Amino acid sequence: MKKGSIALIISVTVIFFSAFSFMNYNFDPLSRYPYQNEEHRKLIKQYLSDEEIEYIIEYSIAPSLFIDFIKDSDFNIYHATEYNELSKLQWNLPSSNIVKMVEETREYMSVEVLNAFLIHYSYSEVYYWLKHGDEYNPNSNLVINAGDMSAYVDDNNSISIRTPFNLQRLNEKIPTLYDNALIVDVAIQKPLIELCNAISKEGFQYGDCGGLLVENAYISYQQQKSLYDSAIAVHGNDASYYEFYPGHSEHQLGLAVDFVVDGVESDDFVRTNQSFWLENNAYKFGFIQTYSLDKAYLYNKKAQPNHYRYVGVELAKYMYDNKLSLKETLGK
Repeated sequence: MKKGSIALIISVTVIFFSAFSFMNYNFDPLSRYPYQNEEHRKLIKQYLSDEEIEYIIEYSIAPSLFIDFIKDSDFNIYHATEYNELSKLQWNLPSSNIVKMVEETREYMSVEVLNAFLIHYSYSEVYYWLKHGDEYNPNSNLVINAGDMSAYVDDNNSISIRTPFNLQRLNEKIPTLYDNALIVDVAIQKPLIELCNAISKEGFQYGDCGGLLVENAYISYQQQKSLYDSAIAVHGNDASYYEFYPGHSEHQLGLAVDFVVDGVESDDFVRTNQSFWLENNAYKFGFIQTYSLDKAYLYNKKAQPNHYRYVGVELAKYMYDNKLSLKETLGK
């Protein structure tokens, strides 16, 4: 072959590869992407790798599904559907919170389940449970409807460190032991006042609320922890029979109160006229006895006839008419 021909072939080859390299260098990886918003294209090129760009092209994933989250440091394009789903459910949260929640919880629960918990818990409370569980009963379940009147807690069902959303000081019309300032869920304020008004009309010679005083109302997780620790010191391994695990008490729901009668010992409360009246009338105002003398064994708890829990009038009447405990009613 002549030198001229060889030189020509070399020249053509060099030009070809130079042109190919130039074209490859200037190739737009989004040229096959059907969405042409220039601002979105810039963000995609800035934050996604070539492999991730190929993924959104192959599956025709629209920028609207992920563009609001793309700048977050924990963003993962492969989880974009979950971000989008949660953001529709929790529309008031910033995108950074959405990404954080999905990435921290997706190994434990779906977006639907997470959203159901967020109706009744703060995210920090849900995350605490996922990371720490229940130190008192590792096999317990986190109560999903913790803010409902029918929320059920026992040794196997916990609300963990949850604080109810609607706590407020107990109305001053309701007398308390030693005039203590107690806290309750707002839902039981009116029913308690109505109960007090009703028993006051029964002719008991005891003043306001027919002589009843509220001894305990809302008890926080930390307060319950102190109570349980004290019970361990006294009762050892039997502590849970006398006191609730932290996170497992109806008092932490903000829906329960313990009554006393001034001058009457706690163990004698059940023999008072007030106790008899409550047993036969409290349901009319939405309150039930959880740990009554004949039902406490179902919970493996010592009977607490002075403990009343609000569940709403309809459910309370059903339980009273059918002589059922909350455990039996809910099939727990």
